[in-house]
Amino acid sequence: IEYISEFAEKMNGKNIPVYFMLIPNSIYINKDKLPENVEAPNQKNIIDLAYNQINNTININVVDSLENENKSSQLYFKTDHHMNSDGAYVVYKEFCKTAKLQYAELNEFNRVTVANDFLGTFDSKAQIIGQELDELFVYENEINTNIKEAVYDKESTQSIFNTDYLTGKDKYSFFLNGNNSKAIIRTNVNNDKRLLVIKDSYAHIMSQFLCQNYNEVHFLDPRYTNFDYEEYVEENGITDVIILYNVSNFLTDTNLSKIVK
Repeated sequence: IEYISEFAEKMNGKNIPVYFMLIPNSIYINKDKLPENVEAPNQKNIIDLAYNQINNTININVVDSLENENKSSQLYFKTDHHMNSDGAYVVYKEFCKTAKLQYAELNEFNRVTVANDFLGTFDSKAQIIGQELDELFVYENEINTNIKEAVYDKESTQSIFNTDYLTGKDKYSFFLNGNNSKAIIRTNVNNDKRLLVIKDSYAHIMSQFLCQNYNEVHFLDPRYTNFDYEEYVEENGITDVIILYNVSNFLTDTNLSKIVK
């Protein structure tokens, strides 16, 4: 919290807003499905505590929307700790509302199933016999399927989706080419807005939506970077910053210290 507050203060001095978003995990959103004798941590209280202690950021509440939408839709994978594309869209809408951006309506996309046999990180740990497979789907439209360039570290491609991963175990890496220290999406959106996403892997599935409103979207993973973030913002003409983490990872990851020098 102290590192984020310090970084956001520097950004505010440059008139760059810093949005802060903590996303609850499925154990909280689906707490009504747990056995009666299982107590789940109250992640809403944890998020509120973090938001109340942090300074200089614009905090975004996604808990209420996720809880409401989860009543009628499955927003997280059953066998993996990430949100699915429906959960990511809920989070994207809340970001746009806070940032005063016009979000793309869901009917502007085509829902495409890319795999029906996804088994994620929970399955790798539990190894339950006969586990029901997850559907991996994406929302495609003209913007996210026709980008100018996607740069993953030193590799340059023309897609934010990598179908090579669909034949292996790590199918979630279909989104944004898996774990990279840096990923840059250059879109055909005709504006001068450039978003920096300081993130964990929850942001990867968000890429299909975040590119809708920006000419460029930069994703930096503090786990794999070791440079001056303030300099990066200046050199790349960043206009907006969002720090996006899932609650469980935020409580244990020590790498956010790298965002300040």
